Amino acid sequence: RLPRTVAVGRIPTTATARPVPALPRRVAPAHARRAPHGRTGRTILRRAPRRLPDGASPRGSQTSSRSCTSDDRVPMGGALQRRGVSKDDIVALLEISRACDTLYLHLTGLAREDDAAIVAVLEDVYECVARVDPSAEVVPLLERCGWDADAVMALEDRIGDEDHVVTLSLDLEEGGTFEEGGTEEIEAVGERERTEEDDLSVDKTSVGGTFDRMHAGHRLLLATASAVTRSGDLPTVFIGVTGDVLLTNKRHRDLIEPYEVRASKAASFVAKTRPPTSPLLIECGPLDDGPPLAATVRDMRALVVSRETLKGGEAIQEARRDAGFPPLRVCVVGLVKG
Repeated sequence: RLPRTVAVGRIPTTATARPVPALPRRVAPAHARRAPHGRTGRTILRRAPRRLPDGASPRGSQTSSRSCTSDDRVPMGGALQRRGVSKDDIVALLEISRACDTLYLHLTGLAREDDAAIVAVLEDVYECVARVDPSAEVVPLLERCGWDADAVMALEDRIGDEDHVVTLSLDLEEGGTFEEGGTEEIEAVGERERTEEDDLSVDKTSVGGTFDRMHAGHRLLLATASAVTRSGDLPTVFIGVTGDVLLTNKRHRDLIEPYEVRASKAASFVAKTRPPTSPLLIECGPLDDGPPLAATVRDMRALVVSRETLKGGEAIQEARRDAGFPPLRVCVVGLVKG
């Protein structure tokens, strides 16, 4: 694909626009980049062929009975580093992709991982995004969400020159194991022990926020909601967007984007995380002074919150207990910092 000249930001008519750089198609893990005969190879970004290797389709998933909560003791970057991918690789990739409208990251090697491992990887990716450009639209393409080789190739044929797809290989080194380092059960998940059947029955997930001027933290929440919703005939993500009622007394209210704009951008991003072959129903609604859907819909299965809003998740669990509803599986994501 030939580079296309695009304008970056507001520039006068006499200024010269810079072209979209030629980006690599694959970032390989360190153990796959080692030099032969035991020599130490440099960490590099490698260009891969357009067609992905055979057998890249999603495999059967294994799930955990634990909450999908990454451990505070594991610093941002730990999940990627365990898989041989340096944060410097990701930052370098993001730096040269600034001119792209949307960067799609095809994350391979995670098909057999549980929700906690997926959350940890997404946290690391969006922490890197926040360092380079918090507003950059980076969309993770996960095997568990239907992104096999055919779906990725179809996306490459469908997108314009202003977008790009890069495969990030996260396969563990042969014989290696992935240790998350202390993922713990939190009270908000509920008292009973969860089973594999519970994890595979997450067909309705709720997530909420203001989503004003979408940034890396928002996209981490929304990408996680899509990732953990993976069963049922038509899995559904419910997005609660803060409505005007709750913003009445908010400082600088006049600077916040209209509800319709925020809801549209949030739904559009979630839609990009799924291929047409693996549809996801997305329902947006305003959050007002009434109880959220997560507290009132009996068959809601999961709730995605940040560590900052975990208390709100616990309040929702309490409301469900009072109503006689089953507890939700609560996925807590960390706060990304630029």
